[in-house]
Amino acid sequence: MRRYLALLACSLLLAGSPALAAAPRLVADGSDIAQWKALASDQVRASLRRDSSDASLCLDYDFAGVSGYAVMRRALPLDWPRRFELVGTIKGSGATNDLQMKFVDASGDNVWWINRPNTALPARLTPMKIRERHVSFAWGPSEDKALRRTEALELVISAGREGGKGSLCLSSLTLVERAPDPSPWPEARQRRVDAQTQDFDFQHAREFMGLALQWPAGLRGLDYDLLASDDGRQWRNLRAVRGSDGGLDTVFLPESEARWLRVRQLRGTPATGSLKLTLQDWPDRNAMLKAAAATLPRGQLPRALLNEQNYWTLVGVDGGAAQAGLVSEDGAIELHRSGASIEPSLRLADGTSITWADVKLGQSLADGYLPMPRVHWRHPAIELVIEAAADGTRDASALMARYTLRNPGKQPLSLTFTLALRPWQVNPPQQFLSTQGGVSKVGQVAWRNGQLMLNGKAVLASDARPQAVTALPFDGGLSLASLQAAPKLQQLTDPQALASAALQYRITLSPGASRTIAWSAPSSSTQRIDQRFEAAAAHWRERLNRVQLQVPPAAQPIVDSLRTALAQILMSRQGPALQPGTRSYARSWVRDGAMMVAGLLRLGEQDAAREFVDWYGGQVFASGKVPCCVDQRGADPVVENDSHGQYLYAVAEVWRHTRDDAWLARHWPRVQQVADWIEQQRQSERTATNSTPARAHLFGLMPPSISHEGYSDKPAYALWDDFWTLRGLKDAVQIAERLNKPELPAWQGRRDEFQRELMAAIQASARVHKLDHIVGAADRGDFDPTSTTMALNPAQAQEQLPPGLLEKTFERYWQESLARAQGRRAWKDYTPYELRTVGAFVRLGQPERAHAMLDFFFKDQRPQGWNQWAEVVLPDYREPRFLGDMPHAWVSSDYIRSALDLFAYEREPQAALVIAAGLQRAWLDAGDIEVRGLSTPYGLLDYRIQRTAGGWALNLPARTARLHELHGGIRLPWPGDGPLPRALHQGRELPWQGRQLLLPRAPAVVQLIKQD
Repeated sequence: MRRYLALLACSLLLAGSPALAAAPRLVADGSDIAQWKALASDQVRASLRRDSSDASLCLDYDFAGVSGYAVMRRALPLDWPRRFELVGTIKGSGATNDLQMKFVDASGDNVWWINRPNTALPARLTPMKIRERHVSFAWGPSEDKALRRTEALELVISAGREGGKGSLCLSSLTLVERAPDPSPWPEARQRRVDAQTQDFDFQHAREFMGLALQWPAGLRGLDYDLLASDDGRQWRNLRAVRGSDGGLDTVFLPESEARWLRVRQLRGTPATGSLKLTLQDWPDRNAMLKAAAATLPRGQLPRALLNEQNYWTLVGVDGGAAQAGLVSEDGAIELHRSGASIEPSLRLADGTSITWADVKLGQSLADGYLPMPRVHWRHPAIELVIEAAADGTRDASALMARYTLRNPGKQPLSLTFTLALRPWQVNPPQQFLSTQGGVSKVGQVAWRNGQLMLNGKAVLASDARPQAVTALPFDGGLSLASLQAAPKLQQLTDPQALASAALQYRITLSPGASRTIAWSAPSSSTQRIDQRFEAAAAHWRERLNRVQLQVPPAAQPIVDSLRTALAQILMSRQGPALQPGTRSYARSWVRDGAMMVAGLLRLGEQDAAREFVDWYGGQVFASGKVPCCVDQRGADPVVENDSHGQYLYAVAEVWRHTRDDAWLARHWPRVQQVADWIEQQRQSERTATNSTPARAHLFGLMPPSISHEGYSDKPAYALWDDFWTLRGLKDAVQIAERLNKPELPAWQGRRDEFQRELMAAIQASARVHKLDHIVGAADRGDFDPTSTTMALNPAQAQEQLPPGLLEKTFERYWQESLARAQGRRAWKDYTPYELRTVGAFVRLGQPERAHAMLDFFFKDQRPQGWNQWAEVVLPDYREPRFLGDMPHAWVSSDYIRSALDLFAYEREPQAALVIAAGLQRAWLDAGDIEVRGLSTPYGLLDYRIQRTAGGWALNLPARTARLHELHGGIRLPWPGDGPLPRALHQGRELPWQGRQLLLPRAPAVVQLIKQD
């Protein structure tokens, strides 16, 4: 029989019976099918039926190869007691998917839920017990998150790990009001039953998630059982603890309830002193590990378990996100997504332990930009450099690490170097979404044929034979000393799946001498690891330098971060699917993908961009609706109205950089569908209702959606959606024109009409909300300049925007950003999506502000040596909070696009290129600047600015002459507000237009002669 839903898969069945404040009340059952209705998302099939065998009501569903959901819904007004137990009797069939129960208020906007991912439903009707702590506020605009009154019930199957088809059946749903808990709870009564047994009576039934047992000092090698009872007579086993090292034992016992607990000691010296046992409400094993970590010396466990924010970076191969590892700032290496970590430590001959907490830490990248991270440990007695890299293919990559120890002293140094496999990720506990951070399952470890085995698979092979390999189960303790002194490992199975293992190397170093130990995970190559490191470095050097940027030293960090950002995008993609991350955001959004496509193409990565667009096109719904995102479950049906324009933009952008007409023609049928879908959505808001004075500022916009992260509480008329829609309509017109399609005149009319109505809505929204800037959402009147940057690029609507509103938008942003940078404005966090404003300031002719923003953002690369940003930046470096993925590849794409705008950007309405608009005068004075092979919609761009005795020479080489359809030419703005240089070409003076110079056609050399 399959796992019971609540007891094993969801941990919802609770022992014991609740103290009742009122009689149980039947609130729903399957007797009247007319009270229910079936709903489903795009392309998912759902229907209701009665099961005559047990009178249950069943929802039959079929995901038909897409992601989404199937729902059985009914009106169900409920006033919720403060403490309750909800008992549903359910069953089901089919694959493993997410089970959800939702309670919706009268507005329909506020939702509370129970969400149980990847649940296998029981084949027979089974009670599912839910208490108030299991219900959480899911979403909605309400400031009051307490569950008080709801009007509707939804039982939902959402596509999980397997999708497919199946059924969910409900027989009954009963609500029980529970009596309030005693306040305060009485103290537990402790009683010794015999020399080996102690009982604890809590005087009332108590719910708990775990136990903390503090043993008297000096006890070791303890074996004991934990038992529970509701009446003090009949006992049930909770947990068997074997091999405890004494001190504090933390025991995770989820969803437990009992009045009596018993500790029955089986082995070890009986506890003559007082055993302290306390109930714990740990929500998960991560919380239990944190409790254990608090009792150990700092450095024994990672800082993430000490409630300190840790930082990490990615190491992997192009397209191999699922196998990519993580490297922590402290030197731990996570073997793969959700995988265990390898942690280094040292023990000197005098017993001194050296961990990450005892050294001066530093971080760097090979060559300053390659995705081959290094961590540096500096200690008076020893120096250690930890290096990581990856090689192989996207389907079969391997992680590599090197540890170089050096004796900086004047005397020989003997030590033991330990590499410990630990049951937790580098990805910390506060990370969630696609991947929950923290604990990693280590159920079995073994040492076999020189390889470390984990859960039955060879995971690590070292190039040096360790002098000792030891292992401990979780019950044996977490300290390094216990692990190093543990029995020799052959094979160890840990019932708690939290085992640790240690490879111990005894080393003696002469003064100034060094020794390197390396490993590969898995070991699939006979090539030496140092040779593999060099090959990986050579590959990345070639891949990341297809566009050549030469700058003076002061600008090198910008170029190095640009190259690293490209690697971050490539390593974060899974096959063709561009993803913002490999952990929290291990799925593909068209929003992120379209902007990554733009950055990839400018840097010469045509294949990666084309692969993504080809793949994502196959995910578009038959209706023409573009899914917001796609993962292993299929296309997500959530309505996000930026998606359609982003898909069209990605298709057109690939064509603009490749001029592959045959490829474009293959995408035409999908382009037609998407363009027609946009028209349907647009027309739905061109109504009489939206023509009234109260709603005229919404007329013609795209319908409300939650595409913008700030509007997840309730769909909004986000201008973000509209700027992307405008971009998509422009691209649909260009595609139709290129392919000579009859739809062209109609589509031109749609584009022009939408642009007019969008600009009118922008002005009207400012009037309605009494604002002097462009709003973020027309119905909210908020301020969102990062979203507004989309109007400048990629929408290329700068000249159509109301100039006064545009100026005030970015003036306000600048003043607020300046106050933040100077410490005059408090902030709790920000997202480096703000990097988009760097390009916006360049395009607005304000390069000084662009560089000031870059200076601010660069200070928040964490750690400094790894050229990266997380999705979220906090003012407190060590505050433990969700950071999204790190590096975050969508942020990387924002940086690429803005950084490249410093060197060149397109001005689409004039069919012109603007070069060097973001170069600082100090750069021009400090050294030569060269751009080679930068891809634009007009072809490849090369230029060079060289210092001369009287100023500079700007060289447009012959290849630049091959730029096509560049009707507006190449333009050079001059930085600063000082005197303009004289511009001479072939002895003829060229006129400046304001502070901008229209350059002659290539090949050409323009002399720029200083006038100051």
